[in-house]
Amino acid sequence: MVPPAMSSSIHTNRAALHALQAANAAGRDLASAQNKVSTGLKVATAKDNGAIFAIASSMRADIGGWGAVKTGLNRAQSITDVALTGAERIGELLIELQKHAVALNDSLTGVSRQAVVDHMAAMIKEIDLIARTAEFDGINLLTGRPTITTTTSYGYALPSSPLPQPAFSSMAALPPGSHAWTSSTVRYALPPSGQTPASFDQAVAAISGANSQTVVVDGGGDAGRVNLLLDAFTAPDIVEIWQNGVRVAATGQAYVAGGGAVGAGVSVTGQHVLSFDYDPANGQSLEFRFNEGVGVTGTAWTVGGLTLQDLSEAPPSPVAIYTPVGSLQTSAPFDPPRATANPEQVAVALDEPPQGVSNIYSVTFGAGTAAGRIDMAFDAFDRPDTAEVWQKGVRVAATGQPYASGGEAVGPATAVSGLNTLSFDFDPALGPLEFRFNDTGADAHSAWAVGAISLSPVGSPTAVATVNASGTQAIGFGPLHLDVFTTPAGETLRVSSRDLTAGGLGLDPLDFANAALVLDRIKAALTRTTDSASYFGVRNKTLERSALFASKSGDALEVGVGNLVDADLAKESAKLQAAQVRQQLAMQTLGIANNAPQWLLAVFKRSGT
Repeated sequence: MVPPAMSSSIHTNRAALHALQAANAAGRDLASAQNKVSTGLKVATAKDNGAIFAIASSMRADIGGWGAVKTGLNRAQSITDVALTGAERIGELLIELQKHAVALNDSLTGVSRQAVVDHMAAMIKEIDLIARTAEFDGINLLTGRPTITTTTSYGYALPSSPLPQPAFSSMAALPPGSHAWTSSTVRYALPPSGQTPASFDQAVAAISGANSQTVVVDGGGDAGRVNLLLDAFTAPDIVEIWQNGVRVAATGQAYVAGGGAVGAGVSVTGQHVLSFDYDPANGQSLEFRFNEGVGVTGTAWTVGGLTLQDLSEAPPSPVAIYTPVGSLQTSAPFDPPRATANPEQVAVALDEPPQGVSNIYSVTFGAGTAAGRIDMAFDAFDRPDTAEVWQKGVRVAATGQPYASGGEAVGPATAVSGLNTLSFDFDPALGPLEFRFNDTGADAHSAWAVGAISLSPVGSPTAVATVNASGTQAIGFGPLHLDVFTTPAGETLRVSSRDLTAGGLGLDPLDFANAALVLDRIKAALTRTTDSASYFGVRNKTLERSALFASKSGDALEVGVGNLVDADLAKESAKLQAAQVRQQLAMQTLGIANNAPQWLLAVFKRSGT
């Protein structure tokens, strides 16, 4: 066969063009391979692959977001670490403080008691210092944010009763940091007498009850026996009664019939009745000399009664009068500050709901508890609540139901607001009482409190509870909320402060004279501190898990971006070598093609010779 003839043209060097195109393609492949090998990326710019570049850019933004999230979580974790350490130390101090409070409840007196009180006061200061210094990066979760705090104190009372009052535990649903307790005060009086002149009552009202004092009283025109009841409390006092220059009665001296003179008074403590036979013919001006000629400072005493009785009656004995009372204290920051705030308003301000809204309390009674009528002051504040009292399977009292005598059953409770009085007849022989609050459910943001409870003789006048509220404003701490990002999408975890300062725990101020109240306050403070430590521990662990997830998510995205844009260096190296060979071959071919016209010219030169 004859090979086809090669066409030649003096206008177009087709072989050179093809060789040049091959050289250019090899150059581009070589440049691409060199770029991928040098950068390590197969998609470095949008020109390389627009879709992949867009996806990778979005993923890189997410990687940056996860990095920022991790940094924030680590910071929040450090903040909660410090708070948790502080709360745990405060809990340890409160446990020790509770032991001292139990000792304070015993019969400690004098120097020993003061030593315990001083030690407890020092521990409370240490608790306050720990709370105020548990700070990291300017954040303190054991205080909160400085603000103006309104503290509201409620005082409840029921009518006085001659019966000894049984002890009842605190029954209330209040926000954290609030406290309620019931108790009773006791005073001593004399049985009333219709012969007592008005001047005696006026004199009792004018007596100051402190240090030294002399009071002159008009005894009136009726003869009889004058009786004065002195309560000297625990510090000794001396009282003498004089008529027309004669000492007719004195502490520590026996009663002398007929108004005869008695010896000088001696120091006494506690309750004493001074009596003498009064005859207006011996002079109506009576002098009551309290600590006369005695150098006393700070001695407290009181006159429980001054009466005039018929001489045919026996000298009276002191009668104990019990007054049921109760107190409630609650505080929170308000902007602007409020004059007073009830516990439900405090719960909203603190962003913490009341605790124990639905609850049942069982109360047992010791031997010697008298039967009678129990009256209970129940304060439901603004949101409606229910309360029922049960004894031996019988509902004997309920909100919204009238009093039923004899302990008869009453209907189910209806929800009420404000201050209410529940009354029922009580017999300790029938067993313990069960107090049920919101037994069938309630608003989780509702607060209530039993303000006072009294035991009176059956048939006593209808009892009506009273309450007064007063408020004070002071620099304190309000809730501080840290909303920590847990994902780049904006999901957050809230970490809130807990005020564990001495004031926030209800330990400042603290009346050490009331040992039972001190113990109750410390127990409540320990409960709040334990709950706070648990809260910070849970939040700290959640932050740790979230930080680990953020770290792993960022790493996973890094791997994903690498899968999309990273170059296979082994493969690209092979491509680089191949492109270099192709480029060299193309350049050689181009050189040969460029020499073809010279061959054609040489042909014509030979033809011309």
